[in-house]
Amino acid sequence: MPPQRPIILLAHGFRPFFLLAGLYGALPVAVWLAAFGGALALPGAFSPMLWHGHEMLFGFATAALCGFLLTAVPNWTQTEAVKGGRLALLVVLWLAGRMAFFLADILPPAAVAAADILLIPVLAVMVGAPIFARRQKRNYFFPALLIALFAANSLFHLGNMGLISGAPESGLYLALYAFAMILSLISGRVVPNFTVSAIRLRGEEAEFRISMPLELSAFVAIAATAVADLSMDGGFFSGVLALVAAALLGLRMKNWHTGKSLGEPLLWVLHLGGAWLVLGFVSLGLADLTGVISKNTAFHALTIGAMGTMALGIMTRASLGHSGRPFILAKPIPAAYLLVSLAALARVAGPAAAPSAYQTFVMVAGLFWAAAFAIFTIVYWPILTQPRADGKPG
Repeated sequence: MPPQRPIILLAHGFRPFFLLAGLYGALPVAVWLAAFGGALALPGAFSPMLWHGHEMLFGFATAALCGFLLTAVPNWTQTEAVKGGRLALLVVLWLAGRMAFFLADILPPAAVAAADILLIPVLAVMVGAPIFARRQKRNYFFPALLIALFAANSLFHLGNMGLISGAPESGLYLALYAFAMILSLISGRVVPNFTVSAIRLRGEEAEFRISMPLELSAFVAIAATAVADLSMDGGFFSGVLALVAAALLGLRMKNWHTGKSLGEPLLWVLHLGGAWLVLGFVSLGLADLTGVISKNTAFHALTIGAMGTMALGIMTRASLGHSGRPFILAKPIPAAYLLVSLAALARVAGPAAAPSAYQTFVMVAGLFWAAAFAIFTIVYWPILTQPRADGKPG
């Protein structure tokens, strides 16, 4: 009997989850835009804004995070990657949560919650076990932040069911800040590392420097902003902390060699994501201190700008490297990078400049975002679903 061929999509964590992130970056946003424009109705169990916010954080962003952690942790810990049946379990849990949200009109709220909250704790166990077994203290942040995401999703559902006094939006805000802390950790490692490696490959000198006190200070400032914002509902103190976080996040970029990355899209997109993280906290500070933009608009600098750009940059690079392909981008991908930033600019700067055109800017931003991730999905579908180009497993 011939040996069974492995299912390529289940050979490594980046394959199914980056593909799902691409699909879910495009399709639900298109659905939400249709609902926003009055062409259809979303499940009545959630308001359109709650549905949209939850699915972008716990659908799209969580899929991208799953793909990253399931790929990075085996490299950090020198352990076998999660694949096969265990990986299939994670994919099924992600799909179950998304199906529950689309069927929220006919499912009991407790069933929707149960289907939706299971993925993150299971992921935390799978990626946390090798980290704790190897006693990699610098990576303990990741299981801890996954627990924070689980708590945020639980708060969302408990609030939606009226079982706690807090509004479900609190769960979304907590999740957003948790993702901001995750982005801070990831970008502080991968951006200078990838940049210096590329510069050295060109035969140029570059020093790889990460200031751990500065990285830790930026992380703590984000956490402090989150505590102040969530406990005091914004205000002066939260605004000041947000600007401190922005300053620290910007200061650490001085060691990233950004000027030498501008000719390579695989690099400058990551620096652009880092810049959007800074701009996101500048926007939050301005929203709390001046009111020149709304808090909801400011949050989109983090979600569309920072999370979208960084996710797209890491997914396009990691998919090439871990599928045994050279770091050569297909021609449409830099356009996708720019479309995400244009989406962020339309969503953040547009309403601030012309409040009367708010709906138009929201529609434009959504179309640009959906187009960016549609491009990624089309270009990377064969890369993610076909065997490695070098013949190696994975």
